[in-house]
Amino acid sequence: MDFYTLFPDIQPWVASLQTTYPVTLLNQTQWGFAAIQAVHLLALGLLGGCVILLNMRLMGVGMTSATPALMERNLRPWLISGVAAVLLTGIVIGMLNPEKLYTSPAFFTKMIAMVSALIFSFAVTNNVARQESGVKLSPVVMAMAAIAFGLWLWSIGVFAVVEGVNPGTIHMIVAAFAILFAFGKRTRIIAAIVLGIIVVAGAIVTHGIYNLDDNYEMVLTTEVWFVRAAAVAAVAFMGYEIFTGTTEDDRGATVKLIALFSILSWVTVAAAGRWIGFS
Repeated sequence: MDFYTLFPDIQPWVASLQTTYPVTLLNQTQWGFAAIQAVHLLALGLLGGCVILLNMRLMGVGMTSATPALMERNLRPWLISGVAAVLLTGIVIGMLNPEKLYTSPAFFTKMIAMVSALIFSFAVTNNVARQESGVKLSPVVMAMAAIAFGLWLWSIGVFAVVEGVNPGTIHMIVAAFAILFAFGKRTRIIAAIVLGIIVVAGAIVTHGIYNLDDNYEMVLTTEVWFVRAAAVAAVAFMGYEIFTGTTEDDRGATVKLIALFSILSWVTVAAAGRWIGFS
């Protein structure tokens, strides 16, 4: 699925974007595109730091000396700055490569995940962080969280089924385990062991037992199943920690899930952007 499939009639307009300002100006320089990309990556780093700090705090780990409300207030201007810079530079980058992005499933995934992530950050987690521990979430916040979660699942579904970009879903699994290692209390060690077994077993089967040149399809199929096993393990361990674990500032399983999906939605944005070049 891509934007061309959904909106084929706008192709002339998409093609015309390369002849509009400031694209024409940037095309006349040797460093313009590189500079915009550099700013885009720096903005993603700033944005990612804000998202991780606040949402890990909502999960009960990280900078626990500060209240979620204080962290949200202090991080808000940096988050807004990061989002603004990402969007502005992203628009320019898109105008420099409009036809490629127009037919890219990875770009479609990134945009859907971006909408999800923006809803999580500005309509859900900020409201959650401002409330005192134990306060019931409002129906509006829960509805926005449900919409954001649905959009994120849609983006993951596209990411996972499109050949050529589906390896990018590994980034979400790695991120989930990284969050688990930081957040988990009782399953951290066993989760690391299980992940290690899956990785080693996958390497042995796909590079030792099978020959890639002679069994290419078999290797790919086997790798997919090992990735699925890692995803199931990540979901199982994280679910156990969220629904049975407690922290010093336990704000409930729902808040922890919201914080987790907020982080993963932004990871999806970054991962899909990384795989645009491969699709």
